[in-house]
Amino acid sequence: MTKEAFNHAGISLTGVSGEMLVRVVRRLTLEEVREQIKGFEKEYDITFDEFEELFLKKKLDSRMVGTYFDWAGLVHAYRGYVETGELDYVVEELRELSPSETALLTPKRLELLYSLASLRTDSINDLAQKTRRNVKNVYQDLQVLKSLGFVTFKKRGKRNIVPETLVEEITLLIR
Repeated sequence: MTKEAFNHAGISLTGVSGEMLVRVVRRLTLEEVREQIKGFEKEYDITFDEFEELFLKKKLDSRMVGTYFDWAGLVHAYRGYVETGELDYVVEELRELSPSETALLTPKRLELLYSLASLRTDSINDLAQKTRRNVKNVYQDLQVLKSLGFVTFKKRGKRNIVPETLVEEITLLIR
């Protein structure tokens, strides 16, 4: 959403007090997928293949269906990454953002996130040029968006660091 569209819609996040509920649909990073798989292995003290075998032989409680599908999705996404180099695992999260986190969602940062999703960029410099912003400011904003889990960085070649959006959708929920 551009700053003009933000202003036109009458949305100002900087004046929000208290916690804000936000629904985020985003891709997990490779590290997050690995972490969640290890979490399942640690919790159940078996590998996914062993868990799947028990599940298919109906030796697990029927309440484990959700766990099976969550774990299977992660494992299949990881295996797909190993085969193709592409990781595609999307989660929907409900987050309570504190006032300080909400204040981080400035119109400039949201505009940068939108630009990152809609433009093909080869580097942070390229993104700064395409958005007509200072490279240092773009880098700082990307770091903030990364801290919120909205952006990741991929290394391409020897020197290029390419920012990529993880977010597919952000919805502010009014309660």
